[in-house]
Amino acid sequence: MGLITLLGIAITNLVASARHDSLDDVEPATLALQADALLRQGGLPALRRWAKDIHDKHATLRVYVVDHDCIDIAQRRTQTRICYRITAHAKKRDFTLENGGTPTTTTPAGHPSSWWDVHDLSAPDGSRYMLTFLPFDSPHVDALRDSGLLPFLLLGAFAMSLPLCWLLARYIDHPVRQLALGARALGDGHAPARIDVRLLKRNDGLGSLARAFGHMAENLADHLHSRERLLGNVSHELRSPLARLRLALELARRKTPHADAQLDRIEQECAHMDRMVGQLLLLVRLRHAPADLPEPLDLRDVVQQVVADARFEAGARGHNIDWRRPEHALPVLGVPLLLRSVLENVMRNALRHGPAGSTIAVAAWRDAAGVVVEIGDEGPGVAEADLARLFQSFFRADRTDVLGQTGSGLGLAIAATVIRQHGGGIQARNRAERSGLIVRTALPALSTDHAPSVSG
Repeated sequence: MGLITLLGIAITNLVASARHDSLDDVEPATLALQADALLRQGGLPALRRWAKDIHDKHATLRVYVVDHDCIDIAQRRTQTRICYRITAHAKKRDFTLENGGTPTTTTPAGHPSSWWDVHDLSAPDGSRYMLTFLPFDSPHVDALRDSGLLPFLLLGAFAMSLPLCWLLARYIDHPVRQLALGARALGDGHAPARIDVRLLKRNDGLGSLARAFGHMAENLADHLHSRERLLGNVSHELRSPLARLRLALELARRKTPHADAQLDRIEQECAHMDRMVGQLLLLVRLRHAPADLPEPLDLRDVVQQVVADARFEAGARGHNIDWRRPEHALPVLGVPLLLRSVLENVMRNALRHGPAGSTIAVAAWRDAAGVVVEIGDEGPGVAEADLARLFQSFFRADRTDVLGQTGSGLGLAIAATVIRQHGGGIQARNRAERSGLIVRTALPALSTDHAPSVSG
């Protein structure tokens, strides 16, 4: 603020000095002779135009042509000090005329003409007018230079700017400190304190930073919570097969007549753990590693392959699979192996939970939302409260398969991750007319320009 004040004073001084020096080449006596000649030749209109031209040429100079009553010919308001000067000149002129003299200005003999002189002008009709000037006064900063006001002016500028600068600094520093405390807490592994709502509603850069920080903190908290939940679920899921492995191993060591059955049990539990670890690795890779490059494909072919493989397994369990290949292509952009894995997981769940002799309905079509595939079984269905949780890791509804064992709870979570990476969505709903569950998978349809060329 002090620098701004000094700069303002310097600019004012330069401008005032330039305006004051602009009249150095102008002689007031010469202007008075021009005015008198114009009044005699062209009258008051010519004199008015001349006064206007002088003002346009010299912005710092005011020209006043008044009559005996101090009324300006341009109908402008005459300043009081000008009237005092005119009145003093008129009295002195009248006194001089009474004593036989003929004065034309107020300048004493032997002195140069001054801007503060008053000049007498005579019109052709005998009317008399008086001409005087009001030049730009000395620069106002002279008062600062002469009276020692500059230190007080600087002190006043600091006194006024100090509280404003303090408020401005606090306005900026307080939210930054709040965000810094939140970042420090987040770095130490703690949940940051809730950000002030007023900061979140700000429309400046700090408000945008606060909203971005809050979004980041929520995502990190969700990731941490998801990681902890995943570790807990993994430990819980591995503990049960490990306990059964120990029990089967202990029974096998006793060499009882059922030792072969225990060895089969060990093999089954090892296969179950191997399958679970493989699904965990796949889920982690899908969530944290970039997916393979997608390619244009016809989803009918993927569904056809899944149905063909499922019919082999369905025959052993007495299931029927109702599938009719659509006549028109279903073009999508995706990774064939991943999309096939999604449909296989959904199909395997339907086979596992459908009763013997039931029908698995498979349908695929294209609508305004994209390409849709639905797989429905005739099993017991799922509680409405659990439908949204079916696609969470390690979540299993209260349903058992034909062997009396539940799955690992990772298949649908993998399916949901793959579908999200493909820009689609997956959801489940219970059948309305009878028992059973329908899983609906929707993918963005590929434009016909990029669709694969396949036959119906």
